[in-house]
Amino acid sequence: MGFWEELFLFCSVPIVGGVCCAMAGIFTHHRRKMEEMRQKEKRQIGVDIQAEFEKLRGEIRDLRDVSMQYDLSFDNALQQMEHRLAHLERPQYGQQHSAAPTENVLRGGQK
Repeated sequence: MGFWEELFLFCSVPIVGGVCCAMAGIFTHHRRKMEEMRQKEKRQIGVDIQAEFEKLRGEIRDLRDVSMQYDLSFDNALQQMEHRLAHLERPQYGQQHSAAPTENVLRGGQK
């Protein structure tokens, strides 16, 4: 081996080592950035899903309120109908003679 060959090997080993170290640094930096982007995307998806769940919870709460209002309204209407029916079914003690005209009216006025 000659002087120039030894000088070339002596100088090329640190250069190749430096290039390899630089490439390894670039590669690890790239992998770290990609992993950070994946984690950020997962967090963003988590935030979006959480917001969607909150929106659905609000809609369910509104639906419960509306159904409760309909239920109360129906119950109120039912109680009013029962009250009116009870009022109509109450015996009227002062009108004993009213049965005959009502019977005539129902039969078409024939006796």
